[in-house]
Amino acid sequence: MRRLACSPVWLVVAVLAATIGTGSVAAQPTRPPPKIGAVDLDRLVRESPQAQTAKKNMAERFAKRKQALEKASNTLQAKMDRLKEKADSMSDDRRDQLSAAIRDDKHQLQRKRSRYNDDVSDAEQKELAHMRSDLRQVIDDYAKNNGYDLIVGDSVLYASDSVDITDAILQRLKKQSADAARTNDAPTGAQKAD
Repeated sequence: MRRLACSPVWLVVAVLAATIGTGSVAAQPTRPPPKIGAVDLDRLVRESPQAQTAKKNMAERFAKRKQALEKASNTLQAKMDRLKEKADSMSDDRRDQLSAAIRDDKHQLQRKRSRYNDDVSDAEQKELAHMRSDLRQVIDDYAKNNGYDLIVGDSVLYASDSVDITDAILQRLKKQSADAARTNDAPTGAQKAD
């Protein structure tokens, strides 16, 4: 017998479906059926203004290091091309020195790239965690203000348009971003009259 893994979200949905199917909800005519919504979190992370701002900040933050790596890579490639083109006309000592320099430069460039990739990955994870926290707050507020009993996210295999609230959440995120931009652009105090 094969067991299927169940997420907590699907257990809640299954309990609600079983309750509705057994008529328990019918025994309580004053209680309306549960209001359920679905959110595409990946889309929110991709399309929200907050995500765009985070990507821009990350690009700016790591631009100098990325350019330095590209420059080092180009320099290394030039050395390799020079060795390939002039190896026959070089003395053995000079060819060995250039080969050793290329080997050392390759190792150094690999270490720098590895460090760079680790730093970028760590920064992205921190940004994503912060963004997910903000998304969660917006989703929670939306659900409470609109009478939702259950909002499902990552574990959704299918959601019809009637329960997909991703667009509504995305609109809230855009409004929140615009409001924050206006707040940051506002003057910080009244100017003194002379």
